[in-house]
Amino acid sequence: MPAALGGLTVDRRRFLFAVAATGAAALPFVPRPAKAQSRTAVVDLWRSRIGAILARGGLPIIDMQATYLAETNIARMIEFMDRLDVALIAFAPANAPNSQPSLALHGRYPDRFIPTTNSGEFPRWWNNPAAFLAGVKNELKSGQYFLMGEHEFRHYPSPEQVQAGQSQRDITIPIDGPAGDALFRLGEDSGVPFQIHYDVEDRLLPPFEAMLTRHPKAKVIWCHLGMVRYPDRAKLYGPAYVRGLIERFSGLHFDLAVPAPNNIYRPSGARDSTIYRDGKLDPAWRDLLETHADRFVVGSDYRLPIEARYGDNIERVRSLILAALSEPTRQAIAYGNAWRLTTGSAWTA
Repeated sequence: MPAALGGLTVDRRRFLFAVAATGAAALPFVPRPAKAQSRTAVVDLWRSRIGAILARGGLPIIDMQATYLAETNIARMIEFMDRLDVALIAFAPANAPNSQPSLALHGRYPDRFIPTTNSGEFPRWWNNPAAFLAGVKNELKSGQYFLMGEHEFRHYPSPEQVQAGQSQRDITIPIDGPAGDALFRLGEDSGVPFQIHYDVEDRLLPPFEAMLTRHPKAKVIWCHLGMVRYPDRAKLYGPAYVRGLIERFSGLHFDLAVPAPNNIYRPSGARDSTIYRDGKLDPAWRDLLETHADRFVVGSDYRLPIEARYGDNIERVRSLILAALSEPTRQAIAYGNAWRLTTGSAWTA
């Protein structure tokens, strides 16, 4: 029987089996790098890498949403980054006892990876959000982290889990409950941006708006712009609704980690990337991106089972979204907004 934990309903035993089936074994403790560089030194390294891509006529991308596991092939990811002009990746460790793996990875490649706290995609977040956030709060005191990872509040089974027949996963943590309030408050108090996964349902929108109202200084990145997996449950959501949120809440941002235009979410039979029309960026969504160019960032939604498709995901963002935008908007969304959110300052060469 599923266990109910503070508003969370999940069959723990079955889901942990599902995680194991994807190769996502538990991470060992990774020690902190022996000598941490100052934030100024780190930002200078990032500025140099972005500047080098710009100097050769490329469009740098900062990938703000990616999940890191011990099995991640970092050499392969570096090859992807160099081939695709991905300047930086925010790798949030998942299934780890703390956020140290991200610092260790950054210590090895300080010019490529953004120190990011634990991803809330695994049971340590679902089962005890209070303890999870207490650990993150303590880690943020070090001043070494620039972003907080993705926190799941409403999450349907991923495509990989559906394909494996593990469609029983159904994660719900009330965003206006203690876990959501603690996360939004931590974001406000620390000034560090955080990500949420919040599959769209009309009934879930008022609680989310209430949290944005209650914590106006929080810098929230709502992952997967326009991804609607059950259209019958999300009749209010669209460009006009998102525009209204943006104009009311100055801290709200969105990432563009969305599936391909022809992707079908099998449980519902719906094409879940609603930002596209006839295989191209829908004009209504394009107008929103142009009008509010400062509110969107790029994300790959990298996770271990789709590592081989990382290049396809980045190329799709470039060809179907960024290429359809004006140059100033393209630059802002590809790297400028992510730079501002993580460093606290506008991009300057």
